[in-house]
Amino acid sequence: MSSISDRGVIDFTMVEDNRHVLIITDDLPWNYAVRQSHAQAMQEKISDYLGYVISGQAEEAHPGCRCVIRVVAEYPYSQYGLNFLKKIQAYLKKHNDPCDLEWTHPDEDKEWDDGFSDDFVFDPSKVYVRLKKNWSENPLEEVSLLAVNEKSPDYRNIPMYRYMDSFVYLFMQDVGNAFTYLTYDSLPEGLDMQELQKAAFANMAANVHYKLTESKVKGVYGFLAGGDFEAESLLFPELFQQTAEELGDDLLISVPTKDIVFITKANDLFLPGKMLTQARQMFETNRSQSPYLLFCRDVFRYSRKDNTLTIDPKRTL
Repeated sequence: MSSISDRGVIDFTMVEDNRHVLIITDDLPWNYAVRQSHAQAMQEKISDYLGYVISGQAEEAHPGCRCVIRVVAEYPYSQYGLNFLKKIQAYLKKHNDPCDLEWTHPDEDKEWDDGFSDDFVFDPSKVYVRLKKNWSENPLEEVSLLAVNEKSPDYRNIPMYRYMDSFVYLFMQDVGNAFTYLTYDSLPEGLDMQELQKAAFANMAANVHYKLTESKVKGVYGFLAGGDFEAESLLFPELFQQTAEELGDDLLISVPTKDIVFITKANDLFLPGKMLTQARQMFETNRSQSPYLLFCRDVFRYSRKDNTLTIDPKRTL
């Protein structure tokens, strides 16, 4: 069965009351966390259908019938989703009216407000950094932020900076009950990107507090930061400097998921093995159950002498 993510495919067609109906099967939800990617997928799918209509293929298949693109949704629409479809509907009317656009979902479902204002206002005091693994086979040439086997989205509209070659960091803004990633479109015209970086890192330093705690394995520790910014500790080597001094050794660090950071003494005979076993189990569990929570297989080493954080080339999860 086709879905909204399948490009270049007309999911279903039918003739109804002298109308040639082209059906899009929309199998994605409109929750806040995915609504922008959902809208992008919908726009691309509708664009494919329009190409079919404008090329004359639809008329050739059913001469004399008015074309209709009908979205049949599995999930109820949020107000954001409805507003998005209405904008496309209005656009079609103003641009030669090549076809109608309509949508439907089960009668018992009503539109709902996802609780977030669409009047986004950029606020540098609420901007933070998000660190991501670049899973591309050629991380110095391209970016792929998905650990799962899916087509990599187009990231050209997202400001990002390379870190330790195979990582990148992006920017996101706290919008109340969630974080939204910043795009070039959402930033004020002429914004100095260095100022954005300074603001984001300053907010991290002021508002994100890391706490060192011992894990279930004695001698293996971790950073806690409320579940939102544990992996971002890799951006702040000074955090590991303090921990290394407390433990009296260089450190080995692993970050199997975005909210778990394991730390132990690098030169201990037994602890590195225990930590890596624990981290591997965590990585494998999440790879099957929660693939979008994966962070990386890399193992990092902090050197007290050099005050540097690097990827250990001899170890991996």
